[in-house]
Amino acid sequence: MTVDSDCLLSNPLSSSVRAEVRINRCTAKYQNNSQKFRDVDKLYSNQYYKTYSERLHTLEPMIVQQARDKYGQGFKVFKVSELNDEGAAERRENILVVGTVFKQEENIPSILKEYAEKSEDQVTLPEGHKEKYTSENDHLILEDDTMRVHLIGNVEPEYFVNGVIVGVWGKEARGGKFDVKEVILPKIPGPKSEGEEVSIVMMSGLELVGDDSGEYLEAIQLAVDWISGSAGGPTDQDIASKIERVVLAGNSLAESTMNKEDTLKAKYLTANKEAGSIAAIRQLDELMAQMAGSVSVDILPGANDPASGILPQQPLHKCMFPQTRAYPTFQSVTNPYSFVCGGRDILVIGGETIRDVMRNSDLTDSVEILEKFIRWGHVAPTCPDTLGCFPTLGEDPQCITSLPDILVAGNQDATTWKKLTLNGKEVLLLSIGRFCKTKEVVSIRLDILEPMVMEFDSMLEDSNVNSSPEH
Repeated sequence: MTVDSDCLLSNPLSSSVRAEVRINRCTAKYQNNSQKFRDVDKLYSNQYYKTYSERLHTLEPMIVQQARDKYGQGFKVFKVSELNDEGAAERRENILVVGTVFKQEENIPSILKEYAEKSEDQVTLPEGHKEKYTSENDHLILEDDTMRVHLIGNVEPEYFVNGVIVGVWGKEARGGKFDVKEVILPKIPGPKSEGEEVSIVMMSGLELVGDDSGEYLEAIQLAVDWISGSAGGPTDQDIASKIERVVLAGNSLAESTMNKEDTLKAKYLTANKEAGSIAAIRQLDELMAQMAGSVSVDILPGANDPASGILPQQPLHKCMFPQTRAYPTFQSVTNPYSFVCGGRDILVIGGETIRDVMRNSDLTDSVEILEKFIRWGHVAPTCPDTLGCFPTLGEDPQCITSLPDILVAGNQDATTWKKLTLNGKEVLLLSIGRFCKTKEVVSIRLDILEPMVMEFDSMLEDSNVNSSPEH
């Protein structure tokens, strides 16, 4: 799709013609289902084992149901403590054990290990996050509320991470091990739905710095103008009129605005220094206000944004956006963000959990990891092991108990997607590239679950708005 040059170079339309081509913005039914991410228990007196316990109790019935659909009703679900290696030779039938995966990794950071390896006069702080924590010696352990057992057989440690709830179908082996014949994942229900003929737009990774140094600022402004309906000819405006909602999926501010070095200084040395994020927030506020005047805008925080880094991240405070908060179309939401729009159930994450899974496994493709999340029934399995999260009590809000129509991850290296049919339901898995690098946003048709990549080139010699239904 290119800008209609004939329209741009023609004389202004008469008032009667303008009345005929005027297009109203589409609307659709909307419901925010993210309250479970806001109602989390933030009392740190709770222990994290309760988080794993709630996760296990939530997903175990779905795993058992999946096993019964496959192997029938004639088997018993065993606890780990009920296994007996001495009787392994006598028990000939396969059994099912459900628990939490614990991945034994040699390279995972440990403060105790760092201090133990140094003498008292050579103590240093532990190193930061490594690129990879995996090694050839990693192995899996299954743990439930009673005990743990070492897994062997048909199981691949390189494609699992800590915190995943699975069922293992197989037999006991001598030496306190379990010989896995097959791994059983949850059977997550998902009622079929029909979407309305509207679109939503996904953006992520604006990474604003608060000045004019970013080469992509013109591209951001062009994207905002297109969303607002003030860029392009009637064809472009017709497409824009179908946009019901814009979601900014994290990292709207650049990492450089965090001023990490200031946190190591005494408070009196930085008392009169303006935070680096203030100018970037103003810039973001101006851009969102332009969109909020014509379309609903939702913003969720990312790792670089001025919000708690603990998952689920709580909404950015509206006081940071004095211009945009005046519009009833603006909403600051949690990360993850769950909502229903145009008849479709949509779940958006900022992308931190994708990167952490890459560190803890051999998985490298973001869409493949999104598929793992759907099949595992959890969008942040490595919490609270290598990612921070609130010590929840009563439920683990990041469990997937019903299949969404669309699962989106922001702040990835490239924009890719895949359609998956699971338990009779079609699910769109969408990875959104960082706008500061790709200059791309994604428009999703909710009636046909079809994404379209919109690339914004701000160069004068090629000032086109390009779209691609395939990527």
